[in-house]
Amino acid sequence: MKVSINWLNKLVNLNVSIEELVRLLPLRTIGLKEVTKNYIELDMKGYNRADLLSIRGVAYEAATITGSNILFNEPQEAEFVWNQESLPEVKVDVLNLKLCPFYCIAKIEGIKVDKSSEDWVKKIEASGMRSVNNIADVTNLVMLEYGQPLHAFDAGKVSGRVSVRLASQGETLQTLDGKVRQPDTSDMVITDKSGPIAIAGIMGGKETEVSNYTSSILLEAAIFDPVNLRQTATKLNLQSEAGKRFQHGLTKTRLLQALNAAIKMYQEPGGKLTAISIVGNSQDQQKVVNLSLSNLNALVGIDFTDKQVEEYLSRLYCKPASYSSNGNVVWEVTIPYWRLDINIEEDLIEEVARLYGYEKIPAKSLAGEYKPKGDQKQFVLIRKLKDALVSLGLTEVQTYSFYSTRVLNALGLTKEKADKRLVKLANPMSSETEYLRESLWPNLLEVIDRNVRLDFKDIAIFEIGKIYYLNEKDETSEKYVLTVALTNNTDNPLVELEQIFKTANQKLDLKISEDLEKEKGANLELFHPTRLIQLKTGRGKTLGRLAEIHKRVTDKFSLDKRVAVLEVSIVIASDFRNFSCFL
Repeated sequence: MKVSINWLNKLVNLNVSIEELVRLLPLRTIGLKEVTKNYIELDMKGYNRADLLSIRGVAYEAATITGSNILFNEPQEAEFVWNQESLPEVKVDVLNLKLCPFYCIAKIEGIKVDKSSEDWVKKIEASGMRSVNNIADVTNLVMLEYGQPLHAFDAGKVSGRVSVRLASQGETLQTLDGKVRQPDTSDMVITDKSGPIAIAGIMGGKETEVSNYTSSILLEAAIFDPVNLRQTATKLNLQSEAGKRFQHGLTKTRLLQALNAAIKMYQEPGGKLTAISIVGNSQDQQKVVNLSLSNLNALVGIDFTDKQVEEYLSRLYCKPASYSSNGNVVWEVTIPYWRLDINIEEDLIEEVARLYGYEKIPAKSLAGEYKPKGDQKQFVLIRKLKDALVSLGLTEVQTYSFYSTRVLNALGLTKEKADKRLVKLANPMSSETEYLRESLWPNLLEVIDRNVRLDFKDIAIFEIGKIYYLNEKDETSEKYVLTVALTNNTDNPLVELEQIFKTANQKLDLKISEDLEKEKGANLELFHPTRLIQLKTGRGKTLGRLAEIHKRVTDKFSLDKRVAVLEVSIVIASDFRNFSCFL
C-alpha cells in the first residue's frame, strides 16, 4: 500500500514531521517497504489491518500514534446524495446473500469520458497506480481513499437484469486483461441476461468495459465473502488491488461513504444519478469488547492507571465506559467500525501496549529453570550437519511438510494409492495440503525445478526436517531426515554428490563405510536402476542411499537435467557424533 504524503497531509494535521512518522510507524503499527519524497509504502504482507488499505485508515492510524487530529468528518447517511424513495431501482437480483451480503448499484447518466485533472493524476501516480480516464480514475481514487473497491460498467452494454450469483458450469468470460476465464460453480460472478459480465470482486469483463463512447455507467459497490473470493482469485490466478481489499474485509459504513463520494465526483462535470438499488442490511454490527485493567497490567507487565488506558482508548477512536468490579476497573469498549481486527480483550491489550511502546516494556527473565529436552543431542548433531554442509557450498532450504498435487503426480501416486501409502490430514486447507511428505527429495526436486527455470546451472541444496509415515501397525510415525539434492552441467551429478558425502563423513567422523555398493531390486520406478547406491556402517548395516532420480520422474517436472540425491534418517547413538541412518 503506497500512501501519498501530500494526500495524507490533507487528511491529518500531523503534529510531528514526516520523518518522525516514518520512525514511529514500524515501532507502533507496521513495517515499511519504501519511503520516498512522494509516498510511504506500507508492508502489508501477512498483516490483518484492513483499515490500512485506505488513505483514511492510514490517516486515523497516523493521528493515533502521534496524538494528532484528523481533518475530515465521517459522512452520515443523511448527507448522502441519493434518496431511494424518490429514485427508481436498478433491476438487480442477489441470489446468494451468504457470499454477497451487501450489494449496491447506481446508474449515472450524462457521463463524458475524458482525461483526469492534473490533481487526480498526481494522487493516483503517487499511490503507485496509473491514470486511465476520468471514469476509471474516480473508482481508483475512491478505493484508495476509502478502501472500498468500485467497478463501473458501461450501462449501454448491459442488457436486462443484473444478477449476482454463482457461476454455472461451462460459463466463460473475457476479463479486462483480454484473457478468457472459466470460473467454476463455486465462484461468484456478476451477470446480465447474456451471461457473466464480471468475476465478482476481482475483475470486470471486456464486453462491458467503459470506452470513449460511454455516456452512462452502472457503478457497483459490494461486499463479497473474503474466503470465497480469495479462493477464486487463486484458482484463476487473478490478483488485483481490488481483490486485495475484498480479501482483507470491508465495512458497510465505508462502502456507502465511498459510493456517495464517487457519485458526487461523477456529478461535478455533469453526471446525473438516475437510479439506485441497495440490497442487504446496511448497518455494520457494533462491537463492544470488555477490557480489564488487572488483565492488561498482568499481560503487559506495566502498572497502567485507568486514566492512561482511557487516553489510549480515546486515541484509538474507541468509546470506553468504565465500571468497578471487585476493586478492579473494567471498561466496556465500543470499537470503531473500521477496526475489523479488534474482537477480543487481548486485541485491546495489544493496542494499549503498542501505543505505550513495546520498546519501553522492560525485559524480564523467565521464571523457573530451563531444562534441556531429552533430544537435545539430536539438535546439536543437526546443527553440526548443517554447518558442515554449508561449509561445503550447499544451500539450506525449507519446504512444506506436505506433497503438492504436482509432486503426487510425479511420484505416480493416484488418490487411491496416496490414501493407502501416505499420512493424510483430517482437515486439509486444500487439495494441495492433503498428504504429509514421506520423503524430502520430491519437494527438493520442485525447488531445483524452480531454480533451473530461473537459469541457475549448478544447484546443490539440502534440508533436514521431519517426514511422516505409517509403521507396521498402520500408526502415524515421524523422524528427522537429512536429504541433499544436486544437479550440475555434467552427465553424472552422482559423482559430485558422492564426494560431498565422503567429505562430510570424514569431517564429522560419522563412521559410515565408504565402501559403497549398488542397491538392487527396490524403488526402480523412482531411481535410476544402475545409479542407486547403498550406505552402510562399518559392520555392514544398511544406512541409506545415494541415487539418481529416474528420468520419468524428472520429466514430470520438465527437467532436462540429471538430479542426484542423498537421503538418510538421523538417530542419535550414545555418542552424539555417531548416528545410524536408515530408510
